[in-house]
Amino acid sequence: MRTIPARLSALAVLALALGLVALGGCGGSSGETERNESTGKATGPTERVTYHVAWPLFGRLPERTHYLPVRNRALDPPLRQAWSIDTHALIEFPPAIANGVAYVVNKYGNAKAVRLRDRKILWQRLADPEDKGNPTDVTAPAYHEGKVFFAFLDGDLVAVDAATGKLVWKRDLHAHLESSPMAVGGRIYLGDDETDVVALRASDGKFLWRFDSPGAIKASPSFHHGRLFVADYLGAMFALDAATGRPVWRTNTTRVPPFGEGGFYSSPSISFGRVYAARNDGTVFAFDERTGKVAWSFPTGAPIYGSPAAARVPGTPATIYIGSENSRFYALDARSGKLRWHYDVGGPVPGTAVVIDHTVYTSSFDTHDAIGIDVRTHRKVFQLDTAGYTPVVSDARHLYLVGYFDLIGLEPTNP
Repeated sequence: MRTIPARLSALAVLALALGLVALGGCGGSSGETERNESTGKATGPTERVTYHVAWPLFGRLPERTHYLPVRNRALDPPLRQAWSIDTHALIEFPPAIANGVAYVVNKYGNAKAVRLRDRKILWQRLADPEDKGNPTDVTAPAYHEGKVFFAFLDGDLVAVDAATGKLVWKRDLHAHLESSPMAVGGRIYLGDDETDVVALRASDGKFLWRFDSPGAIKASPSFHHGRLFVADYLGAMFALDAATGRPVWRTNTTRVPPFGEGGFYSSPSISFGRVYAARNDGTVFAFDERTGKVAWSFPTGAPIYGSPAAARVPGTPATIYIGSENSRFYALDARSGKLRWHYDVGGPVPGTAVVIDHTVYTSSFDTHDAIGIDVRTHRKVFQLDTAGYTPVVSDARHLYLVGYFDLIGLEPTNP
């Protein structure tokens, strides 16, 4: 079993009359940009925007910020379990959510489409035991343009119809796939352990380009402003032109201060004009988005396998949230890299934090708990006896906890 997360259509239209904020991608000077989430494009001040909410891929947005800045008191702790669906195996990655449906897949590649309003299973898709000896690992699902994409450890990238679960196309990439697909602009991007980053057309799986990196790609690529950001297992971070695959910049972190060694399982988070990721030796890096220059680094002293969450919660500065195997959960100033605060989780943190409004969620398998910490007070405000790699996702109306085997719906304790 891997110990890493290595690893648009909308669910709900949020009317401004309801008092909900527009949900945005991160970047630029403010860290938040209005985004039409049906197209994935940043919007200008005069462009009419349809306000959509979905969690279509690992990290929610192409920038993989793992942040939902929605204000809905129904999402605030205290919360309790309302229902659960057992997938009968480890859920290593969070589901993709779109159009009121959660697409959840377990470690063995068995997928379910769950209609969230009544928990009806719309379709199930079992991994084919005759296909390459039964693939036994799958990365995070991604929803895009009516399809759901799954990448299997055995090398298969699969596209299924989101409404029916029927196979649309399948491509054998002839490599181990631990990188979760990035779906944006009619294209699918992902990496493999044969040192490639590939781009395929989402509609039919046609290969568009291939980039050969020096090291294996176990992390997932992220996207912002026409560039793809991805890190390899030899400690290098790349920026690629998403249209052509040509390199824009490359920074080998083992050859620049603070030097050291280690590879990236952590997938980049792009926000505040920087690219954030952590090496598996426990060093958190911030790179200048335009040049690749290391802006700052922070040593935790213990391995990190999860990805950073990037958020500017009202009342707090721009912050990077990430957990380490040393049982500590860190909040770092996104501009300077200085420690803002830390929290003792009580056990190693194996996965990726998620920020929903003013609560950041993390978990540890040693404690068996998923917890929520108020980022303003730094106090624990939520706890449930079920741990997962990426603890929660949301559609802005409800919160869903990703347990070891179960997808769990949460509701306010005092509705």
